[in-house]
Amino acid sequence: MLAQLIKITPQDTERKQSYLIMRDGTTMRGRVVRQDSSLITVRKSNGEMSYVEADQVVSISASRSAERVAPTASGELPYTVFVLKDGTQLKGKFVKRDSTMITVRKSNGQLTYFEPELLVRVDSAQAQTEQSSQSMTGGRSFSNRFAPWLLTGQTAYNAEKGRLYYRNTFLLLNELQYGISRNLSIGVNVNPFFGTINPGNGARETVLGATIRVNSKLTFPIGEQFRVGINAIYQPSQKGYLFRMNQQLAFQGLMSFGNQERNATLGYGMRFYPGNTLNSKATYILAGVMHKISGNLTFLSDNTFYLNPYLGANSAELSVALRLNRSRHAFDIGALGIVQAPYIIYSINPGFYQPRSRTYVYPYIAYNLIIGHS
Repeated sequence: MLAQLIKITPQDTERKQSYLIMRDGTTMRGRVVRQDSSLITVRKSNGEMSYVEADQVVSISASRSAERVAPTASGELPYTVFVLKDGTQLKGKFVKRDSTMITVRKSNGQLTYFEPELLVRVDSAQAQTEQSSQSMTGGRSFSNRFAPWLLTGQTAYNAEKGRLYYRNTFLLLNELQYGISRNLSIGVNVNPFFGTINPGNGARETVLGATIRVNSKLTFPIGEQFRVGINAIYQPSQKGYLFRMNQQLAFQGLMSFGNQERNATLGYGMRFYPGNTLNSKATYILAGVMHKISGNLTFLSDNTFYLNPYLGANSAELSVALRLNRSRHAFDIGALGIVQAPYIIYSINPGFYQPRSRTYVYPYIAYNLIIGHS
């Protein structure tokens, strides 16, 4: 049933001060200026203008009224709590959503707007009350603000517009990612110690990559629970441990299902080695999971499966970790497993060989940080 639309009277506009009783039980005080269609304009005592939808006003009077809207049978007040990535909590009622903005009417009647990508979750007033009780007793909850990053790969979520993301892995690899817009970000990976790391370390190229790499990611939402994107990575020719590394160019098509707290990512990648005639291309499948399991803990799994590994190269890279979330930063602690393709061992008998594969497991540790306005 549609709420009855209140109409202001000439007496309402002539008063220097009126009391507007809202359906959520709150009271707004100010001078009623005018009513345009479904919006009532009120000038508050500090001179600011406030806009209230008429169907949310129960009554307008010259004095404060004791009339309030009773809670529902469940004890829950008729508003919800919109939790944003930076921790902001907006109490109000959903008004509308389009491709660029979500409109919410706050509990004091004012309208506020924010981009859909900034929304983490929507809680009921009752759930928020329970959450506040947890905070008072020592419990803390933080959202996962690093949805663009898995462990060694990325998702179809983008860095927040105007914010710089930083990650350090193994105290060696430094990654920066900047959100140019809601759909586009650019980044660079720098490891000044790469050339000194022994190539026998299987995690060397898997995680630490090279001395420098640059990348750009373009993503788009399709509906509420699905995103697609493409990630391009370029590695220039540079010095390695024993020999010079050829340049590389990689393209990854990404699909992410879910939301920034809980999602699964699938992808297909192609890596090109210009100038390398023996191994000019590598293709691989990406599969990752990001799932928040408690108020400040997120489980991550990031896996790569190569479709055409050559002898001695990686055939799969498997990793799991727990992400400890905080307001602006997070810690990742887990393990990285590398499975190398079968290689050939020659015995003392001429012509006899036996193919074998090798598996290595390494600890994984990383620190994530968001730089910019909260």
